[in-house]
Amino acid sequence: MREPIDATGEDVVLQRQLDADQGNQMVQLVELIADIDDVEPTEISPIYRDIDSLVSNFFGSQPPSRGDATLAFSYQGYRIHLKQDGRTTVCDLST
Repeated sequence: MREPIDATGEDVVLQRQLDADQGNQMVQLVELIADIDDVEPTEISPIYRDIDSLVSNFFGSQPPSRGDATLAFSYQGYRIHLKQDGRTTVCDLST
């Protein structure tokens, strides 16, 4: 089993595997956050275009099997940590 993303000092709310090959990771992320907040995806703030293209490019350029990259950003009061293989850790920023 793979190790979770290192979110040292952060309150982990959820860990989930996104489908890194599906091509709609931003939709998956919005649905994930909406699910945590128990609201419809249309009820939360959109992820801005810059982050959308950043995440799309992140998943679109897979590193060699020995490589591993992590992307972290804040959204809707959460710190989201993404690995290029789709591993996602969501941490609560309010604690």
